[in-house]
Amino acid sequence: MTDDHRAPQADPGPTTTPAPVAEVRGATRTHGTVQVLAPTNWSLAPGRAAAVVGPNGSGKTTLLRLVAGADLPTTGSVATFGAPANVSRQRRREDLALLLDGLPTYPDLTVAEHLALVAAAWGPRHPGPGVDAWLGRAGLARVRDQLPAELSSGEGQMFALACTLYRPARLVLLDEPEQRLDARWRELARSLLVAALDAGRSVVAATHDPGLRAALTAPGPDGAPRGVEVALAAPDR
Repeated sequence: MTDDHRAPQADPGPTTTPAPVAEVRGATRTHGTVQVLAPTNWSLAPGRAAAVVGPNGSGKTTLLRLVAGADLPTTGSVATFGAPANVSRQRRREDLALLLDGLPTYPDLTVAEHLALVAAAWGPRHPGPGVDAWLGRAGLARVRDQLPAELSSGEGQMFALACTLYRPARLVLLDEPEQRLDARWRELARSLLVAALDAGRSVVAATHDPGLRAALTAPGPDGAPRGVEVALAAPDR
C-alpha cells in the first residue's frame, strides 16, 4: 500500500447565495374593485434577467411599476436592493434605470447631446463607452446630430433604449422595448440587452417578442440560463 502524502483539501465552507436584486412576494394590485395584477411571486438574482410575459391586461406594466417603486402593491410586498421598492427608488436612484412610459427628452438637444448629458450627470460613476462609440453600438451613429422629433418611430425607440442602457444602473426595467422596431432593430436591441446581462447587470423586460424572451432566458457564458420567464395570467375581472 502506498502512502498518500497529498495535503488535505481545505473545507470551502458554506456557499452563500447573493441577495436578490428584486423580490416580489404575493404582490397584487387592485384599482377600485378591479384587480390588475393577480398574486405574483418571483425573485431576481444579480446579473440575471426576467422576461415578463402574458396577455394584454395581465399586469405586465403594473408589475414593472411596482418593481420600479412608482406604485405600491395592494397586498404582498415588492423589494429592490433589500428595501421596499418605493424606498429604493429614492435612496438608490443611481442603481435603477427605467424605460416604462417613453423617454423624456429635451427638444433642442441632439441625440448625441442627450447621451453626453447622461454621462455628465453621473460623472466618475459613468464607466463609458464614449458617446460616439455607444451610438455606433446602438446603430444610431448617422442620427447623432438630429433632434428627437426628427427621428423615425424605430429610431426614436432605439434612442430611448440606448439612453436607458447608457446609465450605470445595476437594475434595468423595460416595458416592451421591442415596440416599433423592425426585425433588424430588434436583433440589435437584443444584443445590447444580452451584453448588459453579460456585464453583470440585471434586466426585467415585459415583452411580446419571442426572440427577446428567448435571448433573456438562453444559457449565458457560465452555462446557466441568463434569466427566467415570469408568466402572468389575466386576472379575474
